[in-house]
Amino acid sequence: MLLDRPVQSLLLISAFSSVTTAWELPLVSRVWPSGKQEVLEVVSAPEPDNHVRVAIIGAGAGGSSAAFWIAKAKERHGLEVLVDVFDKASYIGGRSTTIHPYDDPELGTEELGASIFVNANKNLMRATKEFNLTLTDLAHEDAGFAIWDGKQFLITIDGTWWDAPRVIWRYGIFAANRVKAAVNAMVNSLDTTYTPGTHNTWRSVEELSEMLGFSDIHDRTADKWYDSKNINPKFTRELIEGATRVNYCQDIDQIHGLGGAVSMAANGASQVEGGNFQIFEGFLKHSDAQVHLGSTITSLTKTTVGDRTKWHLDGSHEAARHGYDHVILTAPIHNAGITLKDSSATFPPVEYVRLHVTILSTTSFRPLSSYFGINGDVPRTILTSAEGVRNGGPAPEFNSVSYHRTITLNGQEEHIFKIFSVDRKSHEWLEDLFGAGTIGWVYRKEWDSYPKLPPTSTFPAVKPDTGLWYVNSLEPWVSTMETETLSARNVVDLLLQETFGAGICYADGKGPIETEGDDQSKVYGWDC
Repeated sequence: MLLDRPVQSLLLISAFSSVTTAWELPLVSRVWPSGKQEVLEVVSAPEPDNHVRVAIIGAGAGGSSAAFWIAKAKERHGLEVLVDVFDKASYIGGRSTTIHPYDDPELGTEELGASIFVNANKNLMRATKEFNLTLTDLAHEDAGFAIWDGKQFLITIDGTWWDAPRVIWRYGIFAANRVKAAVNAMVNSLDTTYTPGTHNTWRSVEELSEMLGFSDIHDRTADKWYDSKNINPKFTRELIEGATRVNYCQDIDQIHGLGGAVSMAANGASQVEGGNFQIFEGFLKHSDAQVHLGSTITSLTKTTVGDRTKWHLDGSHEAARHGYDHVILTAPIHNAGITLKDSSATFPPVEYVRLHVTILSTTSFRPLSSYFGINGDVPRTILTSAEGVRNGGPAPEFNSVSYHRTITLNGQEEHIFKIFSVDRKSHEWLEDLFGAGTIGWVYRKEWDSYPKLPPTSTFPAVKPDTGLWYVNSLEPWVSTMETETLSARNVVDLLLQETFGAGICYADGKGPIETEGDDQSKVYGWDC
């Protein structure tokens, strides 16, 4: 989920009611949090032998945390495991990547992809503390927003005391309370996956959903799920849809209920000063893994001799040519360009949203009212609803326009805005929105941002084949940085239990282990 700042404004609504080395490895990357994403130093490494060898494909949230969880188990149990991490990109972080206005680091950092995480994301929050990273407070004085349906503004929230009566008048007195209760119940259930001894591992996503009571959430569209909670339909199809369209680029009657619930679970949103990718650099720094950036893996070949399975990787790095006991895939298999050979593994197709991200600076303080055909000022953050389309009106030309911050360049203030859309926005269109001659710097990015989340009761396999593990099995369930780290933790636990009879917090022949600390504050994996 490219959770962006506009969803912070939606919280105003809820507030009215009260969220290491290998057999033959000549090269190894040393990873140090640096405050910038770049190709990292490569040095020589020794050649050990007689170890279980694991290849991790992908150095984003899932891959970096998988290496970290293996390191935690090695530290606790003395396991002999060698880990290689491959990523075709030249940087760590996957879909978490940053840019600078005018390509000038002195002007600060903008998240291009995965933008924020929240208090309920215990792995990411814990990582920022363990790795001594600084969190940025995303709250700013101009917290207002409006919902645009392509023809008119359905509601405007301006951060004043008028907001509460305005919301109650349009949506009724109970809508916000009921949304908060439904979302909090989902968050509290998911929270049990962090408690040592409860819901820590699952052999299928279906099993996880059954444990958490989520099966009847993701088997229907979000509008139907919220309707079942007696939420005012206008609230769902206007305000909540504003969140699903900015967070997943999907309408409320297309996305499943779990995606719709997660879109509203943004209490305490934060990001790391200098870039969220530093969390994933931190995971790898503390993993003792060999990291091979700029290394494309093109195929995985399964071989079996007797009762032992090996996986051979073909790719651009010579380390990939050796056999691995296990491979952990942390990239979407259909988008990764990886071919499986001599394997029975099957992966159901998962369609991804093709998102256009436009980040720009402008001397205009806010979007022009003339674009929207109204008199008076419009908010600096504008979310959208498809309710107008459902009623026969025009579609909004964007999913969201959000104000981020103000920079000073050559003594003049310029305002940073981010736009999410399903098509490329031309310079002429940007000038229609902000004014001719006001646009300074523009950066455009087009990518497969997150999976489409239609209602479903079936998901990809956690273990598609012997020795092959799929962290992205959880993405069609819900796609966030945090759930990637949860899925990676689960995969590592299962892999280690299968191979050694020991897991992240389970010692062979001794049962669960317990680390020091208050049980109420423990986070499984970090603590036991």
